[in-house]
Amino acid sequence: MSSYQHGYLHPQRSPFVWRSCIRIPSEWQEHLRDVGVYVSGALFTLGWWFFIDGLVSAKTHENFGANLGFEDWLPGLISTFGMIIVNSIDLSLLNQEDGFGYEDSNSSVKAKATLFFGIALVAGGLAGSFAILVIKYTMAHLDPLSVYTGVSNVLQTICITVSTLVLLFVHNYESSSYQGIRLQ
Repeated sequence: MSSYQHGYLHPQRSPFVWRSCIRIPSEWQEHLRDVGVYVSGALFTLGWWFFIDGLVSAKTHENFGANLGFEDWLPGLISTFGMIIVNSIDLSLLNQEDGFGYEDSNSSVKAKATLFFGIALVAGGLAGSFAILVIKYTMAHLDPLSVYTGVSNVLQTICITVSTLVLLFVHNYESSSYQGIRLQ
């Protein structure tokens, strides 16, 4: 018996929709969105705290081997901008069956393109922070206290990425027909 017959895949929906094995009590489901928003905000704040802590430790370190510049700020700013873009999209637009012609509004296509662009920014910021860590801090063979500034940059973008994903999944909780994890 195929997974289609078991009800895991639906003919009108995306192939990425699956049933969750985790059963969340109904009284908790009401507060899931609020908790998700708070967790996302805490992760975002923690990420920027890591970055500012890395900058402060670099400025107070006497023999800091690398020069701090705009390239240290860029991955966090790109990831933050991507987070704003991703979470400003109405997820219900992604399921609409718009055509590609000029007579249609193409709101679904525009929403998908905007979502792709936002996710690309978040991923680009994450990749950029790893590149800066490797090129600027580890290949220069700096002391571990100096490398912490590069590690704090990576921790910042990881926290922003996870924060973006958490907020994306709880952003439009009412329109759970789109979301990959369906809570029942």
